[in-house]
Amino acid sequence: MAQTSLLQGKQFYCREWVFHKLQHCLQEKTNCCNSAGSHPSLANPGNNASAGSGKGAAWGVLLVGGPGSGKTALCTELLWPSSPAGLQRGLHRQALAFHFCKAQDSDTLCVGGFVRGLVAQICHSGLIQGYEDKLRDPAVQSFLQPGECERNPAEAFKRCVLLPLLGMKPPQQSLYLLVDSVDEGCNIAEGEQTSGLSGTVAELLAGHHEFFPPWLLLLCSARKQSKAVTKMFTVPISVKQRHLSLAWLIGCLGQKHMMPVERLEK
Repeated sequence: MAQTSLLQGKQFYCREWVFHKLQHCLQEKTNCCNSAGSHPSLANPGNNASAGSGKGAAWGVLLVGGPGSGKTALCTELLWPSSPAGLQRGLHRQALAFHFCKAQDSDTLCVGGFVRGLVAQICHSGLIQGYEDKLRDPAVQSFLQPGECERNPAEAFKRCVLLPLLGMKPPQQSLYLLVDSVDEGCNIAEGEQTSGLSGTVAELLAGHHEFFPPWLLLLCSARKQSKAVTKMFTVPISVKQRHLSLAWLIGCLGQKHMMPVERLEK
């Protein structure tokens, strides 16, 4: 589990427009949570169809850019701000958990390790009161045992992360889960069938994102060349509908009304 970035501590410049967009998304999450009348249910996924079309539905942000465009640097600055402006924004205080996927580090691509890392970070964050109490249930603990989490990461993710969070009182401010380079480890050719809902970190998140609590924003980054991965998370819209000339968007995951913003290469 990678809980640090190699770019941590390095000075970060520009990209202010991205942080403003993310602030807006987090505020929208808070507003949606306050106005939503229903919550996603893991017990009966079919009941989520109607909620999925409303403002309270699960949605997130997909940050897309070419290699070297600054995706990891931006994620690092978001978590460990290097400038007075970044500290003043305070977005780092809304991070519930994070994960940096690295192609050269197989441990960061292990889905079971990803789940255990999230659990540890949520416990240590102190942002969700009562979360640790939920984990004391022996039935829940069994999914975090060595080997078991690797054998069934999807069930561990549901039982140890999603269900406890769904049962918690929503925080006053929306929080986010950041996953950088979510496309690493997904060597999937375009048009090829994926290996399942939990074979990679991307598949795990895409397969369960609709069950995220409405106050939790999923923020992922991926290379724009990873079309198979970006398709897992996004539903394309007609650019003409919004009178835009943008090819790549930071958009609402799993929703048709994606939020358009500028290219990362800007």
